[in-house]
Amino acid sequence: MHIIVGVLAVAAAIIFFVVRAHGAYGAAKELNRDTQGLQRRAKSSFRQFFGTRLSRVNDPQLAATILMIQLVRTGSPVTAQEKTTILNCMADPLGIEKPQTMFEKGWDYTESRAFFSMVSDELTPLLRERLRESEKNDLIDMLTKVAEAYNGASDLQQSSIARFRKRLLA
Repeated sequence: MHIIVGVLAVAAAIIFFVVRAHGAYGAAKELNRDTQGLQRRAKSSFRQFFGTRLSRVNDPQLAATILMIQLVRTGSPVTAQEKTTILNCMADPLGIEKPQTMFEKGWDYTESRAFFSMVSDELTPLLRERLRESEKNDLIDMLTKVAEAYNGASDLQQSSIARFRKRLLA
């Protein structure tokens, strides 16, 4: 008889804790849902105050390097042809003395399969402010050359460049 009472007590305790845990989970989920707007505002305020990593880029050459790398990383891994084209663009039109070092620095700012427009939107104000019209056109030409380096530019790359051109020259 004592064993049956003990088993029932253990079963009741387990049921009690499962019900309590389920209730706590539901309350936490409801609180999270109710405070989504506040969480977004806090995150937005934090970004406005401290900025994102890309928004702190001050060098137009680094910004151009980041854009070229991100353009080819958006769709697939970077090929040797694309990397060579980027390094050539960095050496000739951009006049970077150590292209490989700048490439590695720019690589740290990019993400595989990230959208080019997210990166370009953050760098466009810097480029619009610091570049002359001819340099802006040179940058667009470099992006086109990089996109066409391996099997031609994809539709995604073409539309990304067109969107960037529109925002940069506006």
